[in-house]
This record gives sequence, C-alpha cells and structure tokens, in this order.
Amino acid sequence: MTIQIDIFSGFFGAGKTTLIKKLIDEKVYSKKVTLIENEFGEIPIDGAFLKKYNIEIKEIKAGCICCSTVGDFTNTLKEIIESKETERIIIEPSGVGKLSEIVKIVRKLEGVYDINLNLVIAAVDVTMYEEFVELFSEFYEDQVVHASTIILSRTQNVDEDELQKVVARIKTINERASIVTTPWDDLSGVELIGLSEEDGEQILVEDEDDHDHLHDHDHDHDHDDDDHNHDIFSSWGIETPKIFSIDLLKSIFEGLKDESSFGKVVRSKGKVQVDDVNWVEFDFVPNAFEIRQSDPDEIGRITVIGHELNKEKLVTVF
Repeated sequence: MTIQIDIFSGFFGAGKTTLIKKLIDEKVYSKKVTLIENEFGEIPIDGAFLKKYNIEIKEIKAGCICCSTVGDFTNTLKEIIESKETERIIIEPSGVGKLSEIVKIVRKLEGVYDINLNLVIAAVDVTMYEEFVELFSEFYEDQVVHASTIILSRTQNVDEDELQKVVARIKTINERASIVTTPWDDLSGVELIGLSEEDGEQILVEDEDDHDHLHDHDHDHDHDDDDHNHDIFSSWGIETPKIFSIDLLKSIFEGLKDESSFGKVVRSKGKVQVDDVNWVEFDFVPNAFEIRQSDPDEIGRITVIGHELNKEKLVTVF
C-alpha cells in the first residue's frame, strides 16, 4: 500500500488548519490519517483544535520542522511510515516553515519507502499578500514558489481588481501552480482537492534547471538555521481560566493593530470562555478577526505571534 503524503503550508493566519478541518469535516479524508502538526507559538493551539477529530496527531513543538527540529520531523515521518498503520499523512508546517525544505525531505524518503508526495498546497491570505510578501519574503515567497497549488483565502473580502493583482503577482514567481480563487465556503472539500490534483498526483518541478530557477527567488537559502532566520518573529502565549466577553475580545484585537503599543502582530489564535456556559475559538490577522462557537475545554489558550512584540503590554490586556 502506497502512503499518500499531503503538505499544507502557508504563512501565519492563511488558513491551513481551517482548510484541513474543512476536508476532514466533509469526509474527504475517509482513510486512516495521521497529521504531523508543527506550531510556532509557545502555547499549542491547532493541535488542541484538531484533537476532537478522529485522526492521529503528532505534534512537533519548540522549533521549525524544516530547520531546528528537522531531525525530529524526519524521524517522526519515518516512524509513521514504518508502522504501516496509516494510509495518508498530512504535514502542516508552522507559518515560517520553508516548503522547499519539507518537499526535499519527503522526496528523499520517496526513494526509500513506498510513499507518494501527493498534494503540495500553499494557503495564501489574499488580503495580506502585498504586505507580507514585502516584509517577510524569505518565508513567504518560498511557500508560494514551491507550491503546486495555491489556495487563496478571504477572497470574498476583496474586489475583483485587487484579487487579480495578487494572482498576477503570484504568477510572476510561480507560473506553474494552479491558483484557486473561489471563496472556500462556495467549494466543497472534494472540489478543492479536485482543483489541486491531476489524476491523483501533483505536477511538481522535476527538471533540475527549473528547480534552480525557482530557488533564484528565495536567494538559494541553505538548510542552516542562520539562513532561516526565525529571530525576526517572537511569540507570547498564556493558558487562562479568565472569561472574556465577545465585546472585550473584539476590543482587545482592535487594539492589537496599534504597532506602536504592541509591536507588529501578524497572528493570534486561541480558545476562551465567553460566559458561564459558552466557549469560542478565535483567529486574528491584521485585516480580519473571526470568532466561532466551540466546545468547552478545561482551560483557555491564547497565542500571539509577531515582530518585536511588547510582551509586557500583552500581559496587561489579556
């Protein structure tokens, strides 16, 4: 039995976990699935969100699976494959995971094991593309350049002209990828995957000259931690029993847009109690704040990721 491997990459807040949950909810993944989950923040959030699903989750924390914890990631992947207890592996790197390096690792293992690199997807928040690609190009462009399918998120929040500008810019650095622009709510999981596959297998760059050309865009970064500079990002997190009203949450996250007070917050997510009975999950990026009803939990969890964060100020508001 050939084990299929799908990679869902994307910068902070692009919607990787939301996309995976959609596919699982709609039973696109009907076979036995194992998810390798790698988070950047101090408090793990996505793994907790996904634990209610009937899938096995392997969490790799305290580092990025394409550099500082590459050994842990490779060994975890080998153990899952060798156990022969799963039929599909989903890899969800952190927001600053370099897709090129993760693909390289999986490709090497294809020569040893009966596995197939199937989906190589990058989720891209269309509302933040222009800003993030300029500020964080080392990570951002690598994910875009090396994806076989780019699924744009929050396309319903921009007009057609802005959407097409982003599509055109993406095509200048990755003309091979399929680009999905339809709002996710308007597509079923089956349709999304159908747009991402061709006869069940991704078209990936195989020609060495083309591969080198793609690397021109990310400046030929090596596999070293010094090149893969995570130090520009910091994270803050907390586990808390505090009850946050919806209005208080909205007020806090409106305030987080003030870079002079908090630093540049690029992502926040979490799950908290909002009254005596109800809990919510929330997602924040600078251009969007989303709240969803959620099942009760034993404690609230909040994580904030950004550049030059004022952690003392975050403590005061949370």
